[in-house]
Amino acid sequence: MSVETKDIIIREIAASDHAAVAAMLRKLGHHVGAEPKVTAKDLAAYGPLGHRCTEILVAEAQGAIIGIALYSIVFSAWRGQPGIYVSDLFVEDKARGLGIGTRLLRAAVAREMPRGCAYLKLDVDKDNAEGLSFYEKRGFKSSDRERTMVLEKDGMTRL
Repeated sequence: MSVETKDIIIREIAASDHAAVAAMLRKLGHHVGAEPKVTAKDLAAYGPLGHRCTEILVAEAQGAIIGIALYSIVFSAWRGQPGIYVSDLFVEDKARGLGIGTRLLRAAVAREMPRGCAYLKLDVDKDNAEGLSFYEKRGFKSSDRERTMVLEKDGMTRL
């Protein structure tokens, strides 16, 4: 499949997407040397169409899911504000370099800033140099105490 930027849509997950998203999460795990246990049933039960423990956005091109973002709303007592915690962001190898990861993050920001979210936070596998580079280029800063990347409100608006 040849993917063109104009053909990519970012949307919320649909019930018919659970198996494809679970498969993509397994690819992400393989990419970082882990084995996620998530199933389509888990995503249905705990995702936005179930208990809403996570929000799920997908990037789709030509009827196929080529990117995903799973995130939750968290509250920071240190900031006194809610934020977006991205637990998983993944783009298929064949679709990298088209801005899909950035578009998925922007979509999450656009959805959640009106709810008062003032920062974007995520963790990056310590051996994922490509991921670290991706986030740093978008303004995320590494914490000295943990491997958590944070994009404050001003950075979110520039994303």
